[in-house]
Amino acid sequence: MRKNIFPLCIPVLLFALSGPAIAGANTAQLNCTGSHAGQTLTLVGDIPASIVEVDLKLSYRGQTIGLVSPQAETSESTDFRHGIFKLEAALSGSNKLQLQAKPKSIKYKGSMGSGRLKASFGAVLKSAPEPFKSALKGAELSCVYAYEV
Repeated sequence: MRKNIFPLCIPVLLFALSGPAIAGANTAQLNCTGSHAGQTLTLVGDIPASIVEVDLKLSYRGQTIGLVSPQAETSESTDFRHGIFKLEAALSGSNKLQLQAKPKSIKYKGSMGSGRLKASFGAVLKSAPEPFKSALKGAELSCVYAYEV
């Protein structure tokens, strides 16, 4: 039986992986939640690992905004072994979401090459899209990441 370290987390599919892929075969799940100024903060969405599309939802204080393809473009950098996890979803200009793991907080087991990877880490919102831009800059989230072919 697997223990859920972060029981308040919401499942999120959140990565585009490069390389040959079979549609629907590769998916990463990212469960992130946090609290900022006494309010619950969640980042929820999905990106099939074999297609560069995004459908993210950022919720805070009863409001939810979406970052959806083709209006939003995403990029990510993931190398848990070297303490790297960065995600950016840009709408236009400076209206974007940037999530970055705290490198020393990353704990992981497995590898993408083996088809199974699990990681947990603390992350910081480096920037958030409007209307949360000024309110959520620097907000912290607890995340659990799971990838399995």
